[in-house]
Amino acid sequence: MTRIAGGQLIASMNGHASAGLHADDAGLDILKLIGADVDFITFDAAHPDAGVVTFTNGNTMTFAEIDRVVPCFTPGTAIATPNGEVLVEKLRSGDRILTRDNGIQTISWVGTKRLDFADLKTAPQLRPIKILAGALGDNMPERDMLVSPSHRMLIVSHQAEFYFGQSEILVAARHMLGMEGVDVCDQPYITYIHIMCQNHEIVLSDGAWSESFQPADFTLKGFDTEQREELFALFPELETSDGIAAYGAARRTLSRRESKLLFKV
Repeated sequence: MTRIAGGQLIASMNGHASAGLHADDAGLDILKLIGADVDFITFDAAHPDAGVVTFTNGNTMTFAEIDRVVPCFTPGTAIATPNGEVLVEKLRSGDRILTRDNGIQTISWVGTKRLDFADLKTAPQLRPIKILAGALGDNMPERDMLVSPSHRMLIVSHQAEFYFGQSEILVAARHMLGMEGVDVCDQPYITYIHIMCQNHEIVLSDGAWSESFQPADFTLKGFDTEQREELFALFPELETSDGIAAYGAARRTLSRRESKLLFKV
C-alpha cells in the first residue's frame, strides 16, 4: 500500500466522498473530496486505482477505479510532422505536426516530467504502459511504444460503433491492460512529455493515432507551479473552469468498464 498526504489527490466532496465520477468528456474516473479534511490516502499496490481515504477525524472511505495520471508520451516516440517523423523529445513550441482531424497544426506548449526510481517505487501506478508493435492492429504501432497509463489511444472498430454508437473512440492505455501486447513496463525511471495544440488533437505516434495533451482540472493539478504558470501565460482561459470546459476532447473516451466490454478483458 502507498500513502500520499492529503491535498495531493484531486479532491471534491459535498458532505460525503464520491468516487467513479467522470471528469467531463475526458472519460477518466476522478476521486472527488472537496470540503473533506483528508489526513492521508493509501493506495493499494496490487490495484493502483483503488485504496482508502483516511480523514482527520479517524473515519475512512474506500474507493476504486480512480484515474490520477496525466496523459503523455515518452522519449523515443516518433511523431508525424510535415517533414517526416520527429522524436517527441525533439519537438518544441512552434513546431508543426500532422493531426487526424485538422491537418497540419502548430504545437503551442511542450512540458516534461521525470520520475526517478524513488518516485516509481512510491507510486507504482505511475509506471508506463508498453504497447507492443502491432498490438492495436496491422503495424499499429509500428514499433514498441511507451506511454503514461492515462495516455489515450485512438481505437477504430465496428465493435465500438455497435456498443457506443461511434467507430472512433479513445481508450486510456491502462484500460487496455489484459490485451495481448499491452502491459505495465517495470523500469527504474521514466520521463513523460506533453505536447499541446490550440485544440485537443489526434496525432500519429509510432504509426498509431493517439492524443495530444488535453488540459483539465485534474491534470493541471498534477503539474508543478512553474509549468502551470507557463501554461496559463499561453492559455489564460485555462485558469477558469469555463475555459477548461471549452477545451473539449477530440473523441469520446471510454471508461474502464466500457473498455473491458470492448476488449473482452
